[in-house]
Amino acid sequence: MLNSLVKEGVIVDFYTYGQKFSESRYSGINIHIYPFPSLAKVLFRNRFFRRLMDRANSHEAYLCLSSLAPHFVSFAREELVNSNFVFVEHIWSSLFPIIYAKLFRKPAILVDRNAETVLSKRLLKTHASKLTRLLLFLRLTYTFLLEKLACSLATKVFVTSKNDMAAVSKHLGIPVSKIDVFPPGIETSRLKMNNSLGQAFRRKLNVPSQAPIVCFLGDMTTVPNYMSVKYIVEHIFPEVSANLPETCFLIIGRCGESSRSLTKSPRIVFTDEVPDLIPLLSAVDICIAPLSLGSGIKLKILTYFSFGKPVISTPIGIEGIGAKNGEEAIVCGLKDFSKEILRLALNPELRSTLGENGRKFVEDNYDQDLITKRLIAALREVEL
Repeated sequence: MLNSLVKEGVIVDFYTYGQKFSESRYSGINIHIYPFPSLAKVLFRNRFFRRLMDRANSHEAYLCLSSLAPHFVSFAREELVNSNFVFVEHIWSSLFPIIYAKLFRKPAILVDRNAETVLSKRLLKTHASKLTRLLLFLRLTYTFLLEKLACSLATKVFVTSKNDMAAVSKHLGIPVSKIDVFPPGIETSRLKMNNSLGQAFRRKLNVPSQAPIVCFLGDMTTVPNYMSVKYIVEHIFPEVSANLPETCFLIIGRCGESSRSLTKSPRIVFTDEVPDLIPLLSAVDICIAPLSLGSGIKLKILTYFSFGKPVISTPIGIEGIGAKNGEEAIVCGLKDFSKEILRLALNPELRSTLGENGRKFVEDNYDQDLITKRLIAALREVEL
């Protein structure tokens, strides 16, 4: 979104937390990084606090607490005073930037990408332990209060799908007129299949040309993605390997030690973060999203589509996107993933059809240029 605004001539200053102070410029965006508050650092080093947060599936709780620190927004005071708009990404970094924006009479737009209250409610239903449920209930209460307050104070709320618009309106009591739907845009002109790079990466992995490569893309430090990788390792990989032993599973994205420790199999490859997705996704044959938890539009699905890859997803993984089962993707329950992977692995014609349909679908509905035009129009309305 920010890159697209820069291309339209908008000056963008991006403020965030990091391990140490730094300022730089990337793709036309002025980036300002400030160290985490001392309290957040102390809490994160505390073993009891970290174990408690892990129990509540809130591994990055210190980020949320850091983002609520009032001094953070003071770093951006000068840019905020001279700005036309204040964008706030996620509720976790929302409260004081929105309050400052209102004090200086600037439009504050909350980009609420995940409908966090919905996600917390779904997470609560996945656990039976009384202690864990208590912690998750506290998380849900905190999330609900913060999200409701942030949405109420913001001038406009941007969500990624009509599903999230309905959820934010229903669960938080926010008027639909205050909410706009802006799905993530995909640079379809850049993110597309490159056969030569794909073949080179396949040789690097030492995977035979006839062996299928199955891909999962996501940040494994988040709960939904970690649960997906765990399910791949414990269920999907063994079932697929029993029928197609040479199958390789490629797990792309930031992964902590907990993810890597799930398996030592050489046919499950963790790449961690990569500077360029094109060689990797060009090499794979099937892309999957075995998500049992989540909210908002999953960028991984749109990325898979952009590369023309056949996609297998749960209903939660593909919710809000609008893709049709059997046309742009295969939508099924977790127990059917292995069967569907094997079906696609043995049917290149079906893989090709699904991949072509998915590519056309993302070009027609989620191309970055289309989203940018709508975004600029919406900002002009807010400014008026």
